[in-house]
Amino acid sequence: MNIKDYIGVCQKERQGKSFAFLAERCATSAEAPYRIKKAGNISPEEPCVLVLAGTGGEGVYLRGYNGMLKKTDDFVKSIPELADENVRVCVAVCDFGKYHADKIARKGMHYETYWPEHFAELKRSIPENCREETFNPSYVKDIFEAAVLPRISKDNGKQRLGQQQALKNIRRLNVVGHCHGGYVAMQLEKMMTQKMNELGYSVEEQKQIKSEFLVLCYNPDCPKHTSELRFIAIESAQDNHNLYNHYLKEWLLMKHKDFGVCYQNKVWGRTLACAQIDKFGVEGNPPREIMAVPIDEFFCGKRKNKELGEHGFMGFEPVENMSKGARLLQKFANNILKNAVKNSCRQKEENFVPLPAIQNLAADTLWQKCEFARAVITGYRLEQQMIWSNKSKIDQYANWRRSIPRVELD
Repeated sequence: MNIKDYIGVCQKERQGKSFAFLAERCATSAEAPYRIKKAGNISPEEPCVLVLAGTGGEGVYLRGYNGMLKKTDDFVKSIPELADENVRVCVAVCDFGKYHADKIARKGMHYETYWPEHFAELKRSIPENCREETFNPSYVKDIFEAAVLPRISKDNGKQRLGQQQALKNIRRLNVVGHCHGGYVAMQLEKMMTQKMNELGYSVEEQKQIKSEFLVLCYNPDCPKHTSELRFIAIESAQDNHNLYNHYLKEWLLMKHKDFGVCYQNKVWGRTLACAQIDKFGVEGNPPREIMAVPIDEFFCGKRKNKELGEHGFMGFEPVENMSKGARLLQKFANNILKNAVKNSCRQKEENFVPLPAIQNLAADTLWQKCEFARAVITGYRLEQQMIWSNKSKIDQYANWRRSIPRVELD
């Protein structure tokens, strides 16, 4: 069935409720004119890369989902060491339906973390018939049941697996996300915790399993530092898309610094960040020249040179306007995904093979390890400078930034 027809069938069945299904790339045919089809069942023993894209507004933003899937799939297939491996690359195609307010959902996750006393008030601010779908959306349950549940249980979620088997299964799953995809990943973690509690996994067992679940997310809009997953964020320090950030990110937005690349530790959410994606105005480059753009180029996508914005940055190929810091950041991010998938393929061995530490995921060569060490030192120095800054001024800046009206496409 054509994927658009399948989406229509799902919309009729759900009657306004949200839904999601996994899709993968395929050859062009009458049934698949967009080179994307609904994915069949994915075995817990199959290495898999799951793409959780940002939002595309009302309905199904199929072009965006397909574009992010294609980039990820092409990258995984380009890795020479994986040429003989069967790695499934899928994207979660989501329809938020009539009742899921994605911006409020992300806001709610931040409120639960930072201001729990105001969460009930936020819930009351939306219509009653939207509350369940907004804060416990059906589409996340669909993704969980398709991608995560079979890796921690058997008999359709009725029985738990042995610890070694669960570790191997979850290590075969790698998530690549962008923006709202970080929120979805943390919702999956929440459902995972609830299910493992039901199945009788101990707290220590749960902690170990979650630490083997890799989430590589570009510019995530979620309180990532609270996650127990191996959640690694890839960010531009100048991306101001997210309304709610921790002190270090707000300080970097407020105090623009040309620092190259830094690594922020788990306290700030295991983040690799560059000072700025756009090369203009940093690293000795002149500021960008203001030039008139013909209307057909601006609205019809006929720009001669492809460029990336601070929030739109993600793999996997360098683009003309990228700074040196962004290119190094991209190298680290690509290495993390490549080495995580290679580790997933090693789970065929008799014993479980743990996911390497982030410095070994991000850096392959001795020179890259030196670059990563420099990023760690840079992150520590920036953190110390922020700690000695006036926190009230950071709060004032953050409140001012949130008060600015803006139009969002994501």
